Amino acid sequence: MNTNIRVYLLDDHPLLLEGLKNRLDTEPGIEVPHAFTDPHKFLAQIEKACPDVVLMDISLPEADGFQLALQLKERYGNDLKIILLTGYTYEEFYYKAYKIGVHAYLSKQASYAKIINAIKQSMLGHILIPENIGAARSSADALTPAERDVLEMLAKEKTNKEIALELAISQRTVEYHLTSINQKLGVKTRIGAVVKAFELGLLHYLR
Repeated sequence: MNTNIRVYLLDDHPLLLEGLKNRLDTEPGIEVPHAFTDPHKFLAQIEKACPDVVLMDISLPEADGFQLALQLKERYGNDLKIILLTGYTYEEFYYKAYKIGVHAYLSKQASYAKIINAIKQSMLGHILIPENIGAARSSADALTPAERDVLEMLAKEKTNKEIALELAISQRTVEYHLTSINQKLGVKTRIGAVVKAFELGLLHYLR
């Protein structure tokens, strides 16, 4: 019985694909049956035989990598582990990826050792989160219950006056909370606070 971790690769750079496939195929316990540059061929093959792990870029020809990852998660759930390997290291992309449910988001500058570790850790059900996401999440978790209430009102597009009336506090107190929220989330506007809260999944935990 084959107990190797079966990995499919999807990237529009043939040289990168070839190098990564050759390296992973030499790693004990891992095999790469297929490597694709075309997302349509990738989807056609995955319909026939779903691998254990997909290692893919988010910048693909004729496809949005995030939408493709979401499609895969909706269809195969946790049976399929998804690792994003990309040149885009924007913070908002991290949040979007982990909200979808990927197991790791790695830079294309990552070492083979780090990529191999992510593959093996994903099979154990572990999610590898970059340190900077943990820092951002810690700042969001520092919000007080009152600040969370104000943030929820912001998400409902309430004005400062409406927030004050609904929470039975003064408008000056609302402004104080808004300043604190912006500082903790690293934003400058109320719209920015709401966007960041959704990116962090923070509003999901509010009442």
